[in-house]
Amino acid sequence: MREKELQLTAVKAMLTIPDEKSGKKPAVLIISGSGPVDYNGNTKKFASNVYRDLAAVFTEMGYVTLRYDKRNLDAFYKTTLTDLIQDAKEAFHALQNQPEVDDKQLFIAGHSEGAMIATIIAEELHAIGLILLAGAGQNLIEATEYQRERAYKEISAQGGFKGWLFQKLKVIEKDRQKADNLFKRFKEAKEDVVRVQLVRMNAAWWREHMVVNMHHYYEKLSIPILAITGSKDVQADPNALQALKPYPTIETVIIKDMNHVLKIQTEEPSMMKLLKQYKQTFSQPIAPELCDVMGSWLTKQIQGRKSHE
Repeated sequence: MREKELQLTAVKAMLTIPDEKSGKKPAVLIISGSGPVDYNGNTKKFASNVYRDLAAVFTEMGYVTLRYDKRNLDAFYKTTLTDLIQDAKEAFHALQNQPEVDDKQLFIAGHSEGAMIATIIAEELHAIGLILLAGAGQNLIEATEYQRERAYKEISAQGGFKGWLFQKLKVIEKDRQKADNLFKRFKEAKEDVVRVQLVRMNAAWWREHMVVNMHHYYEKLSIPILAITGSKDVQADPNALQALKPYPTIETVIIKDMNHVLKIQTEEPSMMKLLKQYKQTFSQPIAPELCDVMGSWLTKQIQGRKSHE
């Protein structure tokens, strides 16, 4: 596998190319999840390398890949959904124009928020297929609500002194009210950035996500879509895939024991221990079943297109 760093307008990107020299190859654009992550999937607080590992999986299958930084890594509060969509489109065209790439065989693989962005841009860019990882069937607001409810369920289940204290302090009720007030403030704000307890937050990004109806895009797309979520994902609801069953071009898969960072997790998932549990799986490879499912699906799409040529 060869790698080459590219400079896009606002972000850096990394191209991976299979070692085989012969002919142009199909390609996969990788769109990352939310937050200030670089093209490997890392932040200043943790190094998951999930997108580096994902790119290696696709490249081993024979696909050229491109992954790229999120915009404003050092000041992510400035970033809007419009910015992210623009960067995704530019990255797609950059991949399309690489000499090693067959520009008629481009797929998009989006993870978490990236799955939503991939769905939004796919029709305009004429991608031939989508892989939606840990983000299909919901918009960001619904996913956030799912995460909060998971956390509240854990808090309610706490026993002993800690459980008594949570109830006494009305932790759940206060957090619900805090979340409602925060979203109300984002929705009503005229500014792109607001300060919440001295922390700058990207209100424009939240406002844009509030009006996204993912089913509007699912209904319009006629290309093949593979939607995958792990059974131990506490950030994207695996049950949300049920809402995609009516769409004939969407195939849904739940990977047993896979978490949100696409690794196998033996421990029961917990919102209260989230980062600790993720860090315990960072050194593991991408879930083997996920690799098998994606590989088989991609091969089927390529062979299907060849049979119609």
